Amino acid sequence: MLVAGSVVVEENRPVSKMQVRSNKPGVDMSKIGTLESVWRYPVKSMRGEQVDEVFVAYTGVMGDRLYAISSSQAPPEFPWHTNREQEEFVLYSASYKNHATTLKPPAMEAAFKEALNPPYPSADAFALEIKTPAGATLDVDDPAFLESLRDKSEGELRLHFTQKNAVDCRPLSLFSRQTLAQLEQETGLVLDKRRFRANFYMNWDRAGGFYENDLVNRRLKVGDRLEIMVRELDPRCKSITIDPDTAETQPRILKHIARKHNGFAGVYAAVLTEGTVKPGDEICLLD
Repeated sequence: MLVAGSVVVEENRPVSKMQVRSNKPGVDMSKIGTLESVWRYPVKSMRGEQVDEVFVAYTGVMGDRLYAISSSQAPPEFPWHTNREQEEFVLYSASYKNHATTLKPPAMEAAFKEALNPPYPSADAFALEIKTPAGATLDVDDPAFLESLRDKSEGELRLHFTQKNAVDCRPLSLFSRQTLAQLEQETGLVLDKRRFRANFYMNWDRAGGFYENDLVNRRLKVGDRLEIMVRELDPRCKSITIDPDTAETQPRILKHIARKHNGFAGVYAAVLTEGTVKPGDEICLLD
């Protein structure tokens, strides 16, 4: 989603009183929740995949949005052809051929011991195949893949690959189950969390919906090593109106968030210390 600017929330709700000792001298942490699931999206705007454990670099989740489709008709600051132009994008599935090698850098532990940033595998390790809604399986660089998209685009389409992660704003997007539940209650709709296309889905221990808004400009630790800072609220766009299983749209969701929540749902975060995460990891407030 395109970002419209930072929003800073100054007031914070109470957090859990349970204190956990940090591995940094003089720092206590308050456990505020648990990581429910971790997701990445190999091709920008296409269907995501849930992962059991994955490395999170300064640039984002390893293997997240390494591929994207650009359009010559799109503006240069946002050149991508996405599910906003072609709702059926969410029905395309992308999977890495060498799945295990795309989850963690091979020398990760040794690099951590030396306080180094672990180098990624070569680009060849991220070879990708696409399953189309019609059931065909194609290599991502097969011309037939882009050809299957051309009738939905007025511009020339091109495939892009980058190990930097082609995210719209910050490296990580976070969204809580409590926010999902609140939106369901407010709209009277049953909502699939996948509409919100987050990297981290979280369960708060005691807080309610939209608690993540109160964490802007605060540091969190996720799991044993990863440290992040929540930087801004996530401004929502048409993408969340698209059903992840049918590609049918429900504009009411976006209209409700615009009217009731100023257009924001979820947050963006920056990575301060690299590390691996997995479902069930504790989320702790550092400050």
